[in-house]
Amino acid sequence: MAVRPRIGETANLAELENLTEDSLLAELKVRFGRDVIYTYVGEILVTVNPFKWIDGIYEERQQRTYTNADKKSVPPHLFAIPDSAYRDLLDTKKNQVCVVSGESGAGKTEAAKLFVRQLLRVSNGAEYEGLERKLVQVNPLLEAFGNAKTGMNNNSSRFGKFTEVRITPTGTIRGALMRHYLLEKSRVVSQAEGEQNFHIFYQLFAGLSREELARRELSDPSQHRVVFSNGDALRAIKSPDMLAHFKEVLECFDVVGFTHDQRDELFNVLAGIIHVLDIEFDGEDSAQVVGGSIGSAAGQLGVEENTFDLALTKSVNIIRGEETERPYKLHEAEDCRDATAKALYERLFSWIMDQCNKLLGPRGGAHKDDLAVGILDIFGFECFDVNSFEQLCINLANEQLQFFFNNHIFAMELAEYEREGVTGKNITYDDNRPLLDLLLQSKPPGLLLIVDEEANFPKATDGSMIEKFHAAFTKHRDYERPRGNECNFTLRHYAGRVQYQGDGFLEKNRDNLAVDVIGALRLSELPLVRELFDDGAVAAPASKSRAPAAARKRMDRGESKKSLRASMKKAREAQAKKKKVTVSSSFKQSLADLMDQLNAAAPHFVRCIKP
Repeated sequence: MAVRPRIGETANLAELENLTEDSLLAELKVRFGRDVIYTYVGEILVTVNPFKWIDGIYEERQQRTYTNADKKSVPPHLFAIPDSAYRDLLDTKKNQVCVVSGESGAGKTEAAKLFVRQLLRVSNGAEYEGLERKLVQVNPLLEAFGNAKTGMNNNSSRFGKFTEVRITPTGTIRGALMRHYLLEKSRVVSQAEGEQNFHIFYQLFAGLSREELARRELSDPSQHRVVFSNGDALRAIKSPDMLAHFKEVLECFDVVGFTHDQRDELFNVLAGIIHVLDIEFDGEDSAQVVGGSIGSAAGQLGVEENTFDLALTKSVNIIRGEETERPYKLHEAEDCRDATAKALYERLFSWIMDQCNKLLGPRGGAHKDDLAVGILDIFGFECFDVNSFEQLCINLANEQLQFFFNNHIFAMELAEYEREGVTGKNITYDDNRPLLDLLLQSKPPGLLLIVDEEANFPKATDGSMIEKFHAAFTKHRDYERPRGNECNFTLRHYAGRVQYQGDGFLEKNRDNLAVDVIGALRLSELPLVRELFDDGAVAAPASKSRAPAAARKRMDRGESKKSLRASMKKAREAQAKKKKVTVSSSFKQSLADLMDQLNAAAPHFVRCIKP
């Protein structure tokens, strides 16, 4: 009679005689208490975030152990997954993908970085010298600009990332290409209680010299809106760790291949965003800029001050072929200012990703016989005290990945039953397709399509949108309406119920930036700013970086207005050539493209758990 292993000693929990949720959690708990954080459940690797460094488990010796290894002959480890994916890639000539999933704070980003590190170790080397180091060093750079402290995680990814490592049929790494999804740009202007802005803002204050700060007109961080009133952030800026992180970012820029001129212009734009957020207005019905922050913002962004002032305080519309100027009310000017800061940061982040792809991508472009190993590191399921449009999109992505996970594992189980001659017709699982249909379907309109339709009606409100939700989905099993008239709704996700506040949904989905602002930024003297906002601009060469234009001679008001109107005309012409796209429609298309890519590859699953 076989001896039943003691609890915590089974490396693959699928081998347990009676595997239930309770027995699985009990096994993981005992193993975690022994600092054994990796466990298999069938073909799935489960990793429990230890929130500490465990000596010895990621050393070179461990990497060698999991190179060309038999998974059954060595303990479970994350290093075994890229080794298996790489060998499967070469054996089958079919693309592979690793889906790293779990809630926020479960350790997904660290797992994805370790995956890439081991993939580089087991491969037949890189096509050119230095590529391996570039692929490793790009991660701290993107974390600085894309991660932030949240209520659940001190280093939370506020964007999704799919990295595709391109490999020759003989196993040599040619390069990598990355795509990002849904950067949480609203964080630039506001954060929830106890949370922080993107790391790079604090690192900038901690790492720039006094001379560099003065050149960018940055003073005590407590005096700037991007930081002030956040005591934890102010203390962090003064810590040695923040300075070390900034030095690491500078090193990453150099290793990945950014020029010093590109880096300096990028820091000018960041300083410009900080000053934009400091701009204040007065005048309830006709907003006027007060204080000196407008000059600092315009100077760092390379824009003439009066031109920038006009763009933030007045709206110029074309009515029956005639230009009509209307002054912004106070709240409109403040909204325009915040939209400008968010747009600057979002476009800057996209530019960084584009530059990384140029520097890390396969030299000479893609080859038709290239193979690929993809790594998906996407935001975890979120449920905060207040959940908005961003959380809906994030949780939709997680629902889609859960559906992919369920379908693949279910298919694997049926195949195993068939091999053993057992019928699988009675196997069932909790199918989340009904909720995905509620969110994504076209006929009848799903929830996101209703958001889009309402966004196209000028008189629509968040309240009218919520009423349409109630009318369409009240009888749906996964939808709950509030008892009163509150502007919210609740969805029953695979990970639990989440209540969403409807306030702000339509504005976040429209994601409008005034053409006046685009017109002003197109006139910038900084090549990087022009590249971000002028669709017809040629990418700026790595030329000698010019100093911010803070000391530039100011135009008179009439000259500024004439220059701005001419630039706005070109901006309108460029916009007219492009289809207007909402945030939700763009995200739906990106998510569909991602799922097509996942379905075309052989998947490997890493499930991260936050204890």
